Amino acid sequence: MLKKYRTQLIISSIIILLPIVAGLLMWNNLPETMTIHWNMAGEADGISNKSFAIFIPTIILFLSHWLCVWVTTLDKSNKEQSSKVLGLVFWIMPLTSLLVNAVIYCMALEIEINIQMAVYILIAAMFLLIGNYLPKCKQNSTIGVKVPWTLKNEENWNKTHRFTGRLWVSGGLILLLAAFFEVDGLEYGFIPLILILSAVPMIYSYVYYRNQLKNGTADQNEVVMVQSHKKVTKVSMVIGVVAIAFAALLLFTGKFEIEFGDTSFTIDSVYWSDLIVNYEDIDHIEYREKDDPKAASSRTFGYGSFTLLMGEFKNQEFGRYTRYSHIACDSCVVITVDGKILVINGKDAAQTKALYDELLMKTEL
Repeated sequence: MLKKYRTQLIISSIIILLPIVAGLLMWNNLPETMTIHWNMAGEADGISNKSFAIFIPTIILFLSHWLCVWVTTLDKSNKEQSSKVLGLVFWIMPLTSLLVNAVIYCMALEIEINIQMAVYILIAAMFLLIGNYLPKCKQNSTIGVKVPWTLKNEENWNKTHRFTGRLWVSGGLILLLAAFFEVDGLEYGFIPLILILSAVPMIYSYVYYRNQLKNGTADQNEVVMVQSHKKVTKVSMVIGVVAIAFAALLLFTGKFEIEFGDTSFTIDSVYWSDLIVNYEDIDHIEYREKDDPKAASSRTFGYGSFTLLMGEFKNQEFGRYTRYSHIACDSCVVITVDGKILVINGKDAAQTKALYDELLMKTEL
């Protein structure tokens, strides 16, 4: 089956790799370090050298593309699959490669782009596109909502995919409108939205299956999977649960503690590197009742959750600096260490003021 789509595979692969050619042509105009990743708030949280930025993201997309195409064409049930549905498999990665690399290069060349809006528009477009074609998807084991009740019952498959198509189009429109109107806090609602769009179709399929059993239009034995399918399903469910639990763990946990010694203070952190600062290296200490939100708006490398920000940041006032801070606390202590900036705070204003007073006493500045 792969031979049948050889031309599409070659053309789509070439398109995926085009950004590498563009990067080589612009080599002298690109900076030595480039941002290659942003979080859902549009904050930069990953940088790399120029060679890595030009080659690695594109190569990852290229290999992912070949893997998706190979697995899809390996499935014999896709021989009669809708050409439009198969087209999604061939063209999603090329479009993603062009758009993602366009953002990377534009930011490297200091061309103004609203990263958050670009990310949301891209994801919304994918939901709209996939949702539009899901109802046309025929039964198979690689594309679509692949649960026992859809795989073993054509009526359930068709009903579930028509429902999922409408749901995903609605979700895509909501995300698109929220992006254009720049809804505050959208980054916090993004993950729940993805979970809803992923979980609701499976719940719908199961409820529909139960109704089929009541109406006598489905046989309970019809959805009994062979042992190999059971193993795959169990492993997939375990991986999914572990992934969700891990994401939740990162978003809602993590901590750092500041301990004062005789000659230095130490920041012991979870999920990020520890830091030791000698008092004799401190040039200046400043207490701020209001931590400028712009100071945390560009994370170049580090950890961010719903409660903490830790790592390397960048803003107009400090340039590149280091931060260990609680998001809920408005105040902060700005420390200049050998000409470099470190921003810290406590869980509240009282703890932050206590940190400031302790540092003043230790350094006698």
